[in-house]
Amino acid sequence: MAEERPILIVEDDDQVAATIAGALAREGWATETASTLAEGRALLDGTNPRVVVVDLGLPDGSGIAFVREAAARGGIGIIVVSGRGEEVDRVIGLEVGADDYIAKPFSVREMSARVRALMRRLDTRVPVPAAASTSSLPPPQTWSLGGVTLDPTRLRVVGAQGDEVRLTGGEAGMLQLLLAHPDAPLDRETIAEQVLGHRLLPQQRGVDQLASTLRKKLATASEGQLQVVAVRGRGYRLVC
Repeated sequence: MAEERPILIVEDDDQVAATIAGALAREGWATETASTLAEGRALLDGTNPRVVVVDLGLPDGSGIAFVREAAARGGIGIIVVSGRGEEVDRVIGLEVGADDYIAKPFSVREMSARVRALMRRLDTRVPVPAAASTSSLPPPQTWSLGGVTLDPTRLRVVGAQGDEVRLTGGEAGMLQLLLAHPDAPLDRETIAEQVLGHRLLPQQRGVDQLASTLRKKLATASEGQLQVVAVRGRGYRLVC
């Protein structure tokens, strides 16, 4: 059964938008499309989408502004689409609330896989198409490390003084995996498959960017006591 809340595609290239919409429709999801920032905002208000796919290069404004507005509402998954020359914008998009990014050109199969993985992270009650595998993320749990309460299933960490730092779905998924594997580095391939929903290709840096934004948020919440550390040639681990 298709998800009642649609997937909103904000993309100014009509052919690209139609291709994405067609691929997602074949997976069983309802979609809405917008070609401008203004249209996207109107549909964000009118349709209450479950996931938004946002091209950063819109004709009437920055897609980053749209990412920030969608993230502020909560309960909406956000995938940023950008050209390969827009790495700074991709990083900013992740920092202001996007859950994932995908660079052009991309395959519709990859887009569908990203959406499936994001749906699983958003809410275990969300219907997942039959092609999707069962998530192997560990069960819900709250941890306390370095004076910080780590609550990835609620997309947050809480500092010793009670200050809350919000996590994106991708950051929360990565944190959950790192907490479940405290004794050894977690390899990038595992993080990509279980959190981002795809095999890691040599040129893809989605895991590294996810680690970077998670590292900054944990450092802020723990005043530098809790760190996401890269282990050369092996992956990432959480250190307190």
